Amino acid sequence: MGKNTMRLALLALVIAAIGGTAGAESPPALIDEIVGLDNDSVRIVLLAYHPGADSDIHLNLGPEITIVQQGELALYTPKGREALGLGVVHWLSASTAHLARNESKQTVKFWSLLLKRCD
Repeated sequence: MGKNTMRLALLALVIAAIGGTAGAESPPALIDEIVGLDNDSVRIVLLAYHPGADSDIHLNLGPEITIVQQGELALYTPKGREALGLGVVHWLSASTAHLARNESKQTVKFWSLLLKRCD
């Protein structure tokens, strides 16, 4: 079993233990997305996760920077749960399995910067 497969399996177990559903995506109405920039080097997106929304378990080929603008975002990785609050800037290494979830009763807004390549 490869390293990424092990990470995904571990993350699925963690999420299942807290009552999540690995593989079930949130209805589209729970997530609003505004793409600010998308080119060969970076994708910058402003996301709004309404209560109960989550990203499903996934990984990105490149690293990701998350900047929370409003509320608190729960981020699940193989290392466990992290609470990302207002103003937090979070670095996620490339190919890290993760799930982002709004566990609050208020909308969470955050910027996602997906780094594709740096020439």
